[in-house]
Amino acid sequence: MPKEVSVELTEHPGKTIAQDFPNVTVLFTDIVGFTKISGYMTADEVVNMLNKMVSLFYERARREGIEKIKTIGDAYMAAAGLTKDYDNGGAVKMIDFARGLLDDINSFNKDSAVKIQIRLGINTGNLVAGVIGKTKFIYDIWGDTVNVASRMESTGEPMKIHVSEETYEQTKEKFAYGNSIDIEVKGKGLMKTYFL
Repeated sequence: MPKEVSVELTEHPGKTIAQDFPNVTVLFTDIVGFTKISGYMTADEVVNMLNKMVSLFYERARREGIEKIKTIGDAYMAAAGLTKDYDNGGAVKMIDFARGLLDDINSFNKDSAVKIQIRLGINTGNLVAGVIGKTKFIYDIWGDTVNVASRMESTGEPMKIHVSEETYEQTKEKFAYGNSIDIEVKGKGLMKTYFL
């Protein structure tokens, strides 16, 4: 969890930690065909593969100031721009991070018997963040922004960064996207999206 949240919990045990943020960029990744791939591997091989991949992501997040939120199986979730400042540069920072994750996967594949690909989805907007749990604390984020980021990942393509229009608008001056593509998104209808 963010350092300031850890400090707050230490100084005020039992306090409810909940915040609204106006402009956070959320990323989801997952391994393409993970269920099929893992079916041919031993338990040790699966855990070692995931640990190696997530460790690469963690090191990059630490270096680049990205907040890892959680891993769920083969999925990885991170955020940038967890600040009250709307103009926080989080969207550009997250695109740089996502491009680095693709580099990490290419490096991973050079030394791995099992070659993997990931899908990456990114969205930007307002959300709620907070800590839940009494004995095992979990810092998490919620809201439509998170849901759409997840949809960007699930409707994405292997080894491409799939972003919402909101993220595109905040990063289009820095990155060369392809033409917009309309994607049917569960609960949202047709959405204009972009690939990088």
